[in-house]
Amino acid sequence: MDKHALNVLEFNKIKDQLKEHITSKLTMKFIDTLEPKTEIDYIQDRQEEVSQAKKIIIREERIPLGGIYDIRSSLSKVEKDIVIYGDELLNILNTLVTGHRLKKYFSNLLDEDNEYYRIIKISQGISYFKELERSIKKAIDNRGEVKDGASSKLRDIRRNIRNISDGIKDKLNSIINSSRYQKYMQESVITIRDDRYVVPIKSEYQHQFPGIVHDQSSSGQTLFIEPMAVVKLNNKLRQLVAQEEEEVYRILKDLSMQVKESLYDIKNTVQVLAILDFIFAKAKYSIEINASEPLLNQDGYINLIKARHPLLTGDVVPTNIYIGDKFNTLVITGPNTGGKTVTLKTVGLLTLMAQSGLHIPALSGSKVGVYQKIYSDIGDEQSIEQSLSTFSSHMNQIIKIIEEVNEESLVLLDELGAGTDPAEGAALAMSLLDYLYEKGAKTIATTHYSELKTYAYTNEGIENSSVEFDVETLQPTYNLQMGLPGSSNAFQIASKLGLRKEIIDRASDLLARDDVEFDKVIKEIEQERKEYNSKKVEAESINQNVKKLKEDYEAKLKDFEERKEKELKEAYREANKIIKRAQEKADQIIEGLKEKKKASDREIEEARSGLRQERKGIKNEESKLKEDARANREVPDLKVGDKVKIISYNKKGEVIDLFPDKKEAVVQAGIMKINIDLRDLEKIKGKDKGDKNYPKVNISHIKANKTKNISPKINLIGLRAVEAKSKLEKYLDDVLLSNLNQIEIIHGKGTGVLRELVHALLDNYPSVSEYRLGRPKEGGIGVTFVNFK
Repeated sequence: MDKHALNVLEFNKIKDQLKEHITSKLTMKFIDTLEPKTEIDYIQDRQEEVSQAKKIIIREERIPLGGIYDIRSSLSKVEKDIVIYGDELLNILNTLVTGHRLKKYFSNLLDEDNEYYRIIKISQGISYFKELERSIKKAIDNRGEVKDGASSKLRDIRRNIRNISDGIKDKLNSIINSSRYQKYMQESVITIRDDRYVVPIKSEYQHQFPGIVHDQSSSGQTLFIEPMAVVKLNNKLRQLVAQEEEEVYRILKDLSMQVKESLYDIKNTVQVLAILDFIFAKAKYSIEINASEPLLNQDGYINLIKARHPLLTGDVVPTNIYIGDKFNTLVITGPNTGGKTVTLKTVGLLTLMAQSGLHIPALSGSKVGVYQKIYSDIGDEQSIEQSLSTFSSHMNQIIKIIEEVNEESLVLLDELGAGTDPAEGAALAMSLLDYLYEKGAKTIATTHYSELKTYAYTNEGIENSSVEFDVETLQPTYNLQMGLPGSSNAFQIASKLGLRKEIIDRASDLLARDDVEFDKVIKEIEQERKEYNSKKVEAESINQNVKKLKEDYEAKLKDFEERKEKELKEAYREANKIIKRAQEKADQIIEGLKEKKKASDREIEEARSGLRQERKGIKNEESKLKEDARANREVPDLKVGDKVKIISYNKKGEVIDLFPDKKEAVVQAGIMKINIDLRDLEKIKGKDKGDKNYPKVNISHIKANKTKNISPKINLIGLRAVEAKSKLEKYLDDVLLSNLNQIEIIHGKGTGVLRELVHALLDNYPSVSEYRLGRPKEGGIGVTFVNFK
């Protein structure tokens, strides 16, 4: 990418703002090397990463990104067999623990929709280092010091050090508090010199106090003497301290070698952590500037909707601007300080941001072309050092552009042709625009020359635009008007400011008639446009009201249908309860009869069969009512790949095949494929998340595990209703995956609450073919046996 364009468009300032959102110095290198790319697939991947990270920030719990340290120098030392210190090991530990937490955090976000698949896939590159983490935690404390418990030898050495130190202090305390030595003492304190315990003695008593002099005060009045009584103890202490240092070094060396053994995986993990921090920094920045993911294309088409320059603060007027579809050259005219240059910079900077994988401060749906080169000639670039005029400086940059430009280039030219004779400047500007158009480049140029307004009108592929100016307030509005050149406001401004009318009239007479007429036409067009926009706003308001009324009607109609179905289901649920209670009562009677030997097995089975037939009749009536409700529904407009809800099963799925003539669809719901009536489907609004890069779920593996681990029996006795329902629902889903044909649900006799809950769940579970209460020898009414389709 052209370095001059990056500098002029202030891309580095965007990078500086981005740095404010990182949590680790590791990430700094990614921002420092960030620059626009030209491969659309690569850019699209980076954009999607930011979008997914942004959703995680907004929707999920706080991301545990804190605690990522820049441990690259420590890893380099270890690679060279250099022993690292405790604080460096502590930073390595904290970084690895953060990686551990992040991997767990992102794994918990994995669900059937896989909205965050790119982030999750990246996080899978984080390795676990449980043994290394355990070793460092055992040996290093939170201050980066080696713990006493790092080894039994170190524990013993330090215990001896403490004991001897206490002994020395006791001995010295007895000396400084002794009446015999009191007059020798400068102060009654114990201090350390040359790592040995000493006491401060007045210099005149040196020869009366037996010991070794280690230091003296600056005044010479005080000598720091090690009493002979503690010399041996101090020697022993020095030996122990040396042993301690040797053992600490051995422990640090051992830990450093453990780090080296995992060096490759640690480096990879650190790289992944930095990448994640970088992605989430971009996502935070997107939220901060209220940005969105742009739609990228390779056709050089730009359509920015409500775009804002990210470096401007305060009440920024958004810009709507487009180029590259019906025209490749856009000429912007308007007054000074009217926002022409800002518009130019906004287009350039947002394009650089988009190609760098950053979201842009514009409304969702904005489109940005991917360019191989972006060139700019913006601002007053007069060079004092080179004694170049403004015109010469601009020409040098334009000559460079002309030599390199092609059809994959975006060219931004500010005040084209300025700094020289107006007639020659205008002619040169038109010639340059012609050349750039012939090369196929997309060009946006700002100008004051009225000749370029006519030029844009009369040449195909070139469009006019202008920044609006309010003559009443004498202030620019900063609104960009596409398709309309800026009108001359000099006479109106002069009149508003109080210039004599005769002077203005004389100036009008001197102005060429064509210029006057042209300016008049522009004003008429501008007025018509304002009226059109006013009517358009009014029409849109009416349209919104109509749309809202329609949505309200459809919502109420849907609510009515749902309530109708709900009431039908409720009625038949009550009927089922009655049948169940009757069946339970009959079973109790049958059991009683059997116990009294008053009824044969055949009679009992006939009674049960009658109850089952009664229950079957109720379910048939329920199915008929459901079918009637389905017949009244409209057939939704579906296509393969749409996400849908199966109304009768209350399940979500995806359309994998359609048979419009039969009014049927094949729907994948979990691991099941179901042929279903189109009227029994409801389209789920939202973007399809299907993608070849989604992590794949190994269904056969899951089935094998479930078959191996699932029990054909579940016991719900002692559970509350809510707990029992949750446990049974999960168990039924596991059974479905395991391919068991029959299961046994133990709910007990009790009050019958658990039994009713179980049967209510089974009634609404689509894979259940039938169920029955247990026979007397099987547990009676305390057990339900279930068969699956």
